[in-house]
Amino acid sequence: MPKKKIEETLPMKKKSSSEEIKPSSENSVPEVTVPVKAAAKTRKTTKKADPVEASVVEEPEVVAEEQAPVKVKRAGWVWLGILAMLIIAALGVGTGYLLAIQARKAADLTRTQIAATTQYELSLQDVKDNNLAMAKRRLEYVIQIYPSYPGAADKLAEVMVQMAQAGNANTQPVTIATVEATKDTRGAAAILTTAKLQWASQDWRSLYTTVNSLRDLDPTYEAVQADGLYYIAMRNMGILNISNGNMEKGLYNFSVAEKIGPLDADAESYRTWARMFLNSAAGYEVVWSRAVDGFSTLYNMVPNMIDFNGITVREYYARSLAGYGDFLQSTYDWCGAVTKYEASQGIMTLQRVIDILPDAREKCANPPATPTPESTPTP
Repeated sequence: MPKKKIEETLPMKKKSSSEEIKPSSENSVPEVTVPVKAAAKTRKTTKKADPVEASVVEEPEVVAEEQAPVKVKRAGWVWLGILAMLIIAALGVGTGYLLAIQARKAADLTRTQIAATTQYELSLQDVKDNNLAMAKRRLEYVIQIYPSYPGAADKLAEVMVQMAQAGNANTQPVTIATVEATKDTRGAAAILTTAKLQWASQDWRSLYTTVNSLRDLDPTYEAVQADGLYYIAMRNMGILNISNGNMEKGLYNFSVAEKIGPLDADAESYRTWARMFLNSAAGYEVVWSRAVDGFSTLYNMVPNMIDFNGITVREYYARSLAGYGDFLQSTYDWCGAVTKYEASQGIMTLQRVIDILPDAREKCANPPATPTPESTPTP
Protein backbone atom coordinates (compact mmCIF):
# COMPACT_ATOMS: atom_id res chain seq x y z
CA MET A 1 0.00 0.00 0.00
CA PRO A 2 1.40 3.51 -0.81
CA LYS A 3 2.51 5.45 2.12
CA LYS A 4 0.12 8.25 1.30
CA LYS A 5 -2.94 6.08 1.56
CA ILE A 6 -1.74 4.54 4.78
CA GLU A 7 -1.30 7.92 6.29
CA GLU A 8 -4.75 8.98 5.19
CA THR A 9 -6.42 6.02 6.75
CA LEU A 10 -4.57 6.24 10.04
CA PRO A 11 -6.30 8.31 12.69
CA MET A 12 -4.74 11.61 13.44
CA LYS A 13 -2.54 11.43 16.47
CA LYS A 14 -2.02 14.48 18.53
CA LYS A 15 1.59 15.07 19.16
CA SER A 16 2.79 15.66 22.61
CA SER A 17 4.93 18.60 23.47
CA SER A 18 8.00 16.40 23.58
CA GLU A 19 7.40 15.10 20.13
CA GLU A 20 6.97 18.58 18.75
CA ILE A 21 10.33 19.60 20.11
CA LYS A 22 12.18 16.51 18.74
CA PRO A 23 13.28 16.79 15.20
CA SER A 24 12.52 13.94 12.92
CA SER A 25 13.46 13.14 9.45
CA GLU A 26 11.07 12.48 6.63
CA ASN A 27 11.84 8.79 6.46
CA SER A 28 11.42 8.09 10.16
CA VAL A 29 7.70 8.71 10.29
CA PRO A 30 6.68 5.81 8.05
CA GLU A 31 9.05 3.46 9.79
CA VAL A 32 7.33 4.02 13.12
CA THR A 33 3.72 4.19 12.07
CA VAL A 34 3.42 1.73 9.21
CA PRO A 35 4.40 -1.49 11.02
CA VAL A 36 1.95 -0.79 13.78
CA LYS A 37 -0.91 -0.20 11.42
CA ALA A 38 0.11 -3.17 9.28
CA ALA A 39 -0.14 -5.42 12.30
CA ALA A 40 -3.52 -4.02 13.06
CA LYS A 41 -4.56 -4.58 9.50
CA THR A 42 -3.33 -8.12 9.71
CA ARG A 43 -5.42 -8.70 12.77
CA LYS A 44 -8.47 -7.30 11.07
CA THR A 45 -7.86 -9.54 8.14
CA THR A 46 -7.74 -12.48 10.51
CA LYS A 47 -11.09 -11.50 11.94
CA LYS A 48 -12.55 -11.22 8.48
CA ALA A 49 -11.56 -14.87 7.94
CA ASP A 50 -14.28 -15.95 10.39
CA PRO A 51 -16.83 -16.55 7.65
CA VAL A 52 -14.40 -19.07 6.16
CA GLU A 53 -14.22 -20.86 9.48
CA ALA A 54 -18.00 -20.81 9.69
CA SER A 55 -18.18 -22.49 6.33
CA VAL A 56 -15.82 -25.18 7.63
CA VAL A 57 -18.08 -25.78 10.62
CA GLU A 58 -21.05 -26.24 8.33
CA GLU A 59 -19.31 -29.12 6.50
CA PRO A 60 -20.96 -31.90 8.68
CA GLU A 61 -24.34 -30.76 7.41
CA VAL A 62 -23.16 -31.28 3.83
CA VAL A 63 -21.85 -34.75 4.75
CA ALA A 64 -25.16 -35.60 6.42
CA GLU A 65 -26.97 -34.71 3.23
CA GLU A 66 -24.66 -36.98 1.27
CA GLN A 67 -25.29 -39.90 3.68
CA ALA A 68 -29.08 -39.70 3.40
CA PRO A 69 -29.25 -42.11 0.42
CA VAL A 70 -27.26 -44.67 2.44
CA LYS A 71 -29.93 -44.61 5.13
CA VAL A 72 -32.58 -45.10 2.48
CA LYS A 73 -30.68 -48.11 1.14
CA ARG A 74 -30.34 -49.57 4.63
CA ALA A 75 -34.07 -49.14 5.15
CA GLY A 76 -34.67 -51.07 1.94
CA TRP A 77 -32.59 -53.97 3.21
CA VAL A 78 -34.57 -53.95 6.46
CA TRP A 79 -37.87 -54.19 4.61
CA LEU A 80 -36.46 -56.92 2.40
CA GLY A 81 -35.46 -58.88 5.51
CA ILE A 82 -38.94 -58.48 6.98
CA LEU A 83 -40.48 -59.69 3.73
CA ALA A 84 -38.19 -62.74 3.74
CA MET A 85 -39.19 -63.53 7.32
CA LEU A 86 -42.88 -63.30 6.38
CA ILE A 87 -42.33 -65.66 3.45
CA ILE A 88 -40.47 -68.14 5.66
CA ALA A 89 -43.24 -67.95 8.26
CA ALA A 90 -45.88 -68.57 5.58
CA LEU A 91 -43.95 -71.60 4.28
CA GLY A 92 -43.64 -72.91 7.84
CA VAL A 93 -47.36 -72.58 8.41
CA GLY A 94 -48.09 -74.33 5.11
CA THR A 95 -45.69 -77.16 5.88
CA GLY A 96 -47.15 -77.61 9.36
CA TYR A 97 -50.64 -77.73 7.86
CA LEU A 98 -49.64 -80.43 5.36
CA LEU A 99 -47.93 -82.48 8.08
CA ALA A 100 -51.04 -82.19 10.28
CA ILE A 101 -53.20 -83.46 7.41
CA GLN A 102 -50.83 -86.37 6.83
CA ALA A 103 -50.83 -87.23 10.54
CA ARG A 104 -54.64 -87.17 10.60
CA LYS A 105 -54.81 -89.42 7.53
CA ALA A 106 -52.38 -91.83 9.15
CA ALA A 107 -54.47 -91.92 12.33
CA ASP A 108 -57.63 -92.54 10.29
CA LEU A 109 -55.88 -95.34 8.43
CA THR A 110 -54.82 -96.97 11.69
CA ARG A 111 -58.37 -96.83 13.05
CA THR A 112 -59.70 -98.31 9.83
CA GLN A 113 -57.17 -101.11 9.92
CA ILE A 114 -58.05 -101.98 13.51
CA ALA A 115 -61.78 -101.97 12.74
CA ALA A 116 -61.24 -104.15 9.68
CA THR A 117 -59.08 -106.57 11.65
CA THR A 118 -61.68 -106.82 14.39
CA GLN A 119 -64.44 -107.70 11.93
CA TYR A 120 -62.21 -110.11 10.06
CA GLU A 121 -61.34 -112.02 13.23
CA LEU A 122 -65.02 -112.15 14.17
CA SER A 123 -65.87 -113.46 10.71
CA LEU A 124 -63.41 -116.32 11.19
CA GLN A 125 -65.15 -117.21 14.42
CA ASP A 126 -68.51 -117.05 12.62
CA VAL A 127 -67.22 -119.50 10.02
CA LYS A 128 -66.15 -121.88 12.77
CA ASP A 129 -69.61 -121.58 14.30
CA ASN A 130 -71.17 -122.24 10.87
CA ASN A 131 -72.72 -118.76 10.95
CA LEU A 132 -71.91 -118.19 7.29
CA ALA A 133 -74.38 -115.39 6.62
CA MET A 134 -72.95 -113.27 9.44
CA ALA A 135 -69.41 -114.07 8.31
CA LYS A 136 -70.34 -112.96 4.79
CA ARG A 137 -71.68 -109.62 6.04
CA ARG A 138 -68.59 -109.01 8.16
CA LEU A 139 -66.23 -109.78 5.29
CA GLU A 140 -68.17 -107.52 2.94
CA TYR A 141 -67.85 -104.74 5.50
CA VAL A 142 -64.10 -105.35 5.78
CA ILE A 143 -63.68 -105.10 2.01
CA GLN A 144 -65.81 -101.97 1.95
CA ILE A 145 -63.71 -100.02 4.47
CA TYR A 146 -60.34 -101.60 3.62
CA PRO A 147 -60.36 -103.12 0.11
CA SER A 148 -56.73 -104.23 0.29
CA TYR A 149 -57.09 -106.12 3.57
CA PRO A 150 -55.00 -109.28 3.14
CA GLY A 151 -57.07 -112.43 2.73
CA ALA A 152 -60.49 -110.77 3.03
CA ALA A 153 -61.53 -111.23 -0.60
CA ASP A 154 -60.36 -114.85 -0.67
CA LYS A 155 -62.16 -115.60 2.58
CA LEU A 156 -65.37 -114.03 1.30
CA ALA A 157 -65.21 -116.19 -1.83
CA GLU A 158 -64.66 -119.26 0.34
CA VAL A 159 -67.66 -118.41 2.52
CA MET A 160 -69.89 -117.86 -0.50
CA VAL A 161 -68.85 -121.23 -1.93
CA GLN A 162 -69.75 -122.91 1.36
CA MET A 163 -73.11 -121.15 1.38
CA ALA A 164 -73.79 -122.26 -2.20
CA GLN A 165 -72.90 -125.83 -1.36
CA ALA A 166 -75.36 -125.68 1.51
CA GLY A 167 -78.07 -125.06 -1.12
CA ASN A 168 -79.02 -121.51 -0.23
CA ALA A 169 -76.75 -118.53 -0.70
CA ASN A 170 -79.14 -116.35 1.26
CA THR A 171 -79.39 -118.58 4.27
CA GLN A 172 -80.27 -116.68 7.43
CA PRO A 173 -78.09 -117.12 10.50
CA VAL A 174 -78.40 -120.61 11.90
CA THR A 175 -80.36 -121.19 15.06
CA ILE A 176 -78.80 -121.25 18.48
CA ALA A 177 -79.41 -125.00 18.73
CA THR A 178 -77.31 -125.63 15.60
CA VAL A 179 -74.48 -123.45 16.93
CA GLU A 180 -74.52 -125.27 20.24
CA ALA A 181 -74.23 -128.61 18.44
CA THR A 182 -70.84 -127.54 17.02
CA LYS A 183 -69.40 -126.69 20.43
CA ASP A 184 -66.91 -128.88 22.25
CA THR A 185 -68.89 -131.27 24.50
CA ARG A 186 -66.01 -132.71 26.48
CA GLY A 187 -66.86 -130.48 29.41
CA ALA A 188 -65.36 -127.31 30.76
CA ALA A 189 -62.78 -129.13 32.89
CA ALA A 190 -61.39 -131.07 29.93
CA ILE A 191 -61.24 -127.93 27.80
CA LEU A 192 -59.35 -126.07 30.51
CA THR A 193 -56.87 -128.94 30.83
CA THR A 194 -56.30 -128.88 27.08
CA ALA A 195 -55.73 -125.12 27.20
CA LYS A 196 -53.05 -125.54 29.88
CA LEU A 197 -51.25 -128.14 27.78
CA GLN A 198 -51.34 -125.82 24.78
CA TRP A 199 -49.96 -123.02 26.93
CA ALA A 200 -47.09 -125.23 28.04
CA SER A 201 -46.29 -126.14 24.43
CA GLN A 202 -46.64 -122.49 23.32
CA ASP A 203 -49.26 -123.39 20.73
CA TRP A 204 -50.81 -119.94 20.83
CA ARG A 205 -53.26 -120.34 17.96
CA SER A 206 -54.72 -123.52 19.41
CA LEU A 207 -54.79 -121.94 22.86
CA TYR A 208 -56.78 -119.01 21.48
CA THR A 209 -59.33 -121.37 19.90
CA THR A 210 -59.60 -123.57 22.99
CA VAL A 211 -60.16 -120.69 25.39
CA ASN A 212 -62.85 -119.29 23.10
CA SER A 213 -64.55 -122.70 23.19
CA LEU A 214 -64.41 -122.66 26.99
CA ARG A 215 -65.97 -119.21 27.11
CA ASP A 216 -68.73 -120.26 24.74
CA LEU A 217 -69.48 -123.36 26.79
CA ASP A 218 -69.43 -121.78 30.23
CA PRO A 219 -68.23 -118.17 30.63
CA THR A 220 -68.24 -118.50 34.42
CA TYR A 221 -66.16 -121.68 34.70
CA GLU A 222 -62.80 -120.89 36.32
CA ALA A 223 -63.17 -117.34 35.02
CA VAL A 224 -59.88 -116.11 36.50
CA GLN A 225 -57.82 -118.92 34.94
CA ALA A 226 -59.71 -118.68 31.67
CA ASP A 227 -59.12 -114.92 31.46
CA GLY A 228 -55.45 -115.43 32.27
CA LEU A 229 -55.06 -117.99 29.52
CA TYR A 230 -57.00 -115.79 27.12
CA TYR A 231 -54.69 -112.86 27.91
CA ILE A 232 -51.64 -115.04 27.28
CA ALA A 233 -53.10 -116.29 24.02
CA MET A 234 -53.93 -112.79 22.73
CA ARG A 235 -50.62 -111.32 23.86
CA ASN A 236 -48.57 -114.00 22.13
CA MET A 237 -50.83 -114.03 19.09
CA GLY A 238 -50.12 -110.31 18.77
CA ILE A 239 -46.37 -110.88 18.76
CA LEU A 240 -46.76 -113.81 16.34
CA ASN A 241 -48.90 -111.84 13.89
CA ILE A 242 -46.60 -108.82 13.91
CA SER A 243 -43.57 -111.05 13.46
CA ASN A 244 -45.27 -112.55 10.38
CA GLY A 245 -46.09 -109.11 8.97
CA ASN A 246 -49.76 -108.98 9.97
CA MET A 247 -49.50 -105.62 11.73
CA GLU A 248 -53.22 -104.92 11.94
CA LYS A 249 -54.04 -108.33 13.42
CA GLY A 250 -51.25 -108.01 15.94
CA LEU A 251 -52.49 -104.59 17.06
CA TYR A 252 -55.99 -106.03 17.43
CA ASN A 253 -54.65 -108.90 19.59
CA PHE A 254 -52.85 -106.43 21.83
CA SER A 255 -55.94 -104.23 22.18
CA VAL A 256 -57.99 -107.25 23.32
CA ALA A 257 -55.29 -108.44 25.74
CA GLU A 258 -54.96 -104.94 27.19
CA LYS A 259 -58.62 -105.05 28.26
CA ILE A 260 -57.71 -107.92 30.58
CA GLY A 261 -54.37 -106.67 31.85
CA PRO A 262 -51.47 -104.31 31.01
CA LEU A 263 -49.00 -105.33 28.34
CA ASP A 264 -45.42 -106.18 29.25
CA ALA A 265 -42.36 -104.42 27.83
CA ASP A 266 -41.84 -106.91 24.99
CA ALA A 267 -45.43 -106.64 23.80
CA GLU A 268 -45.23 -102.85 23.99
CA SER A 269 -42.11 -102.92 21.82
CA TYR A 270 -43.85 -105.01 19.17
CA ARG A 271 -46.86 -102.72 19.25
CA THR A 272 -44.62 -99.66 18.84
CA TRP A 273 -42.81 -101.24 15.89
CA ALA A 274 -46.09 -102.18 14.21
CA ARG A 275 -47.46 -98.66 14.55
CA MET A 276 -44.22 -97.16 13.26
CA PHE A 277 -44.29 -99.56 10.32
CA LEU A 278 -47.85 -98.63 9.38
CA ASN A 279 -47.11 -94.89 9.65
CA SER A 280 -43.98 -95.25 7.52
CA ALA A 281 -45.80 -97.36 4.96
CA ALA A 282 -48.50 -94.69 4.72
CA GLY A 283 -45.85 -92.33 3.28
CA TYR A 284 -44.39 -94.93 0.91
CA GLU A 285 -44.84 -93.77 -2.72
CA VAL A 286 -46.81 -90.78 -1.37
CA VAL A 287 -44.47 -88.62 0.73
CA TRP A 288 -41.01 -90.08 0.26
CA SER A 289 -39.39 -87.95 2.95
CA ARG A 290 -41.83 -89.31 5.52
CA ALA A 291 -41.19 -92.89 4.42
CA VAL A 292 -37.42 -92.33 4.61
CA ASP A 293 -37.62 -90.88 8.12
CA GLY A 294 -39.88 -93.66 9.40
CA PHE A 295 -38.04 -96.60 7.88
CA SER A 296 -34.69 -95.08 8.86
CA THR A 297 -35.71 -95.27 12.52
CA LEU A 298 -37.08 -98.79 12.15
CA TYR A 299 -33.97 -99.90 10.25
CA ASN A 300 -31.84 -99.02 13.26
CA MET A 301 -34.19 -101.01 15.53
CA VAL A 302 -35.57 -104.01 13.61
CA PRO A 303 -34.04 -104.12 10.10
CA ASN A 304 -35.37 -107.63 9.40
CA MET A 305 -38.98 -106.94 10.37
CA ILE A 306 -41.28 -107.96 7.49
CA ASP A 307 -44.74 -107.14 6.19
CA PHE A 308 -47.27 -109.77 5.06
CA ASN A 309 -45.56 -109.87 1.65
CA GLY A 310 -42.23 -110.76 3.23
CA ILE A 311 -40.55 -107.43 2.40
CA THR A 312 -38.13 -106.38 5.13
CA VAL A 313 -37.69 -102.97 6.69
CA ARG A 314 -34.21 -102.92 5.14
CA GLU A 315 -35.64 -103.21 1.64
CA TYR A 316 -38.39 -100.67 2.32
CA TYR A 317 -35.76 -98.23 3.56
CA ALA A 318 -33.58 -98.73 0.47
CA ARG A 319 -36.58 -98.32 -1.84
CA SER A 320 -37.71 -95.19 0.01
CA LEU A 321 -34.26 -93.61 -0.39
CA ALA A 322 -34.33 -94.40 -4.11
CA GLY A 323 -37.82 -92.96 -4.42
CA TYR A 324 -36.73 -89.82 -2.61
CA GLY A 325 -33.82 -89.58 -5.04
CA ASP A 326 -36.26 -89.73 -7.95
CA PHE A 327 -38.26 -86.93 -6.39
CA LEU A 328 -35.16 -84.76 -5.98
CA GLN A 329 -34.24 -85.35 -9.62
CA SER A 330 -37.68 -84.15 -10.63
CA THR A 331 -36.92 -80.88 -8.82
CA TYR A 332 -33.48 -80.61 -10.57
CA ASP A 333 -31.61 -81.27 -7.33
CA TRP A 334 -29.16 -83.62 -9.05
CA CYS A 335 -26.57 -83.75 -6.29
CA GLY A 336 -29.20 -84.35 -3.63
CA ALA A 337 -30.53 -87.23 -5.71
CA VAL A 338 -27.04 -88.73 -5.95
CA THR A 339 -26.76 -88.61 -2.15
CA LYS A 340 -30.02 -90.54 -1.74
CA TYR A 341 -29.13 -93.09 -4.42
CA GLU A 342 -25.76 -93.77 -2.84
CA ALA A 343 -27.37 -94.12 0.60
CA SER A 344 -29.85 -96.60 -0.90
CA GLN A 345 -27.00 -98.64 -2.35
CA GLY A 346 -25.35 -98.66 1.07
CA ILE A 347 -28.45 -100.33 2.53
CA MET A 348 -29.26 -102.78 -0.25
CA THR A 349 -28.27 -103.22 -3.87
CA LEU A 350 -31.16 -102.37 -6.17
CA GLN A 351 -30.75 -102.84 -9.92
CA ARG A 352 -32.87 -99.79 -10.69
CA VAL A 353 -30.54 -97.58 -8.68
CA ILE A 354 -27.48 -99.13 -10.33
CA ASP A 355 -28.92 -98.17 -13.73
CA ILE A 356 -29.81 -94.58 -12.85
CA LEU A 357 -26.92 -93.57 -10.59
CA PRO A 358 -24.32 -92.84 -13.33
CA ASP A 359 -26.67 -90.44 -15.09
CA ALA A 360 -27.45 -88.70 -11.82
CA ARG A 361 -23.75 -88.28 -11.07
CA GLU A 362 -23.14 -86.81 -14.51
CA LYS A 363 -25.94 -84.29 -14.03
CA CYS A 364 -24.58 -83.41 -10.60
CA ALA A 365 -21.10 -82.74 -12.04
CA ASN A 366 -22.45 -80.94 -15.14
CA PRO A 367 -25.95 -79.68 -14.37
CA PRO A 368 -28.09 -79.30 -17.48
CA ALA A 369 -29.86 -76.02 -18.09
CA THR A 370 -33.01 -75.75 -16.05
CA PRO A 371 -35.98 -75.38 -18.41
CA THR A 372 -37.79 -72.08 -18.04
CA PRO A 373 -41.50 -72.58 -17.45
CA GLU A 374 -43.60 -71.08 -20.20
CA SER A 375 -45.98 -68.37 -19.13
CA THR A 376 -49.64 -69.10 -19.63
CA PRO A 377 -51.22 -66.53 -21.95
CA THR A 378 -53.95 -64.48 -20.39
CA PRO A 379 -57.29 -65.31 -22.01
